[in-house]
Amino acid sequence: MKITVEAELGQVVRDRRNAVGMTQEDLASLTGIPQANLSKIERGAATAKFDTYLRLCQALGIDLLAEGRG
Repeated sequence: MKITVEAELGQVVRDRRNAVGMTQEDLASLTGIPQANLSKIERGAATAKFDTYLRLCQALGIDLLAEGRG
């Protein structure tokens, strides 16, 4: 999946979290991200630092791939 805005990554995090049967509280505890912030990230109501997205993706088994545009 190609992600072009941060809100899409939040949706990917939410979808994967639900697919593996994890609650927001579980993921927040595992990553050290406050549950309220996680909720906002998943809804696209807030953005986060790149390292936060990396922690979320690592905890959920999501691989990120960076490709050049040209």
